[in-house]
Amino acid sequence: MYSDLAFQVSQLRARSQNVMLTAVTVIVAALFVAALLPSLLVQYVYAGQQLFTEPLLLKFIPLVSFVIGIAYFIYAVIGNLLRAKRANYLEKQMELEDCCCCDYCDEDDEVLSEIESLTESLVKENKKTPAKASAAKRKPITQAKITAKAKTKK
Repeated sequence: MYSDLAFQVSQLRARSQNVMLTAVTVIVAALFVAALLPSLLVQYVYAGQQLFTEPLLLKFIPLVSFVIGIAYFIYAVIGNLLRAKRANYLEKQMELEDCCCCDYCDEDDEVLSEIESLTESLVKENKKTPAKASAAKRKPITQAKITAKAKTKK
């Protein structure tokens, strides 16, 4: 189970890196499209025409390319945040689970059970000893002692 969770965490982190690389690529491609496509259209498509106004297509190409680039970048950031949250959750789950793949867990359990048995035996011994000792030291309080104390306080 531990290795499965570790694999899932590594896959989530790798996926986040791939998505961010793709987002950067999309933004660079959008910049090239916004910069080069209008001039290429003017040079090859509108070459034989006389243009008195700028065509709407040339106005919207940079806008559309920037919107696509920014939208994909926002999508990638939100997706990466969700993947990072899931990876952190899985890492915490790995820490809380018993580790079955290492020998340290078994040794820790043995040491803890040994310490627990020692403390229980010491607690039992201490409970028996003080009760007997304090009972032997106590003397019963008589009515005469109480009245004597009351007279001395007045």
